[in-house]
Amino acid sequence: MFDITSHTKQLGIIGDPIEHSFSPQMHNFISQRMHNDYIYSAWHVKKEELGAAIAGIRALGIRGVNVTAPHKVEVMQYLDVISDRARLLGSVNTVVNRNGELWGYNTDADGLYMSILRAGMEIRGKKLLVIGAGGVVKPVLMRFIQEEPLSVTVVNRTQARAEELGQAIYEQMGYRIQTEIEDEHFDFVMNTTSAGMEPQTDVLPTDQIERIKDLSFIDENTSVVDMIYNPDRTRFLKCARERGARVLNGLGMLIYQGIIAYELFTETKLPEDMGEAIKKEVFGR
Repeated sequence: MFDITSHTKQLGIIGDPIEHSFSPQMHNFISQRMHNDYIYSAWHVKKEELGAAIAGIRALGIRGVNVTAPHKVEVMQYLDVISDRARLLGSVNTVVNRNGELWGYNTDADGLYMSILRAGMEIRGKKLLVIGAGGVVKPVLMRFIQEEPLSVTVVNRTQARAEELGQAIYEQMGYRIQTEIEDEHFDFVMNTTSAGMEPQTDVLPTDQIERIKDLSFIDENTSVVDMIYNPDRTRFLKCARERGARVLNGLGMLIYQGIIAYELFTETKLPEDMGEAIKKEVFGR
């Protein structure tokens, strides 16, 4: 580990809970590899303490923080400047302190898209199926829609939730997403639910969606992404792989959103191989 001095700049992540975060290991690895004088910590911030925490960033001259659940929307009210992308997506996961002025960005959706591209997968001109309609889905869909897919279908355990998401997307972007499966095949399928994580490791994300009877819409021409990265291969990815699909877990999203955030914090450009270095050295994969 590099030396920490009175010149060392402070970075960190805030959330509730926060103990599960891998961001400190990842960002400190980058600083050590790049010989940058930054240290990155994790801070447990409860919802009612968010305003005070953001004020502390200003008062202590903390260079920047990542923001995770449940603060990504609420944090916006405490910031001075919000990037056009973050405002469009409706959430902030990165805050940069520029001489006491706090700037908000969203690197989640771009991080996911970058990981998809680096895996050789395509969005443009493809038929997309997204499983789940939780809070993470809206910014991801808005980013995907900018790449002009042929169609986007969202299915959810609660149909009304998918329809509500579709209406919100239409109001903001004028794009109609489908909430019923009308195709026999999809080029790109992504799970955004927690199905497959502990203690649901034997569960498929489609199990609670009545309109889906099997995985016949996945074949050797399908790219399948699961936003879960622990376990490394969910049952969903294993089943997709057995059907010949190209598969990708959510680790790349975590890594590349962090790389983009680090570049914003430090105003530096990281080497192209940084993502692979983090994957190997930090996560051992």
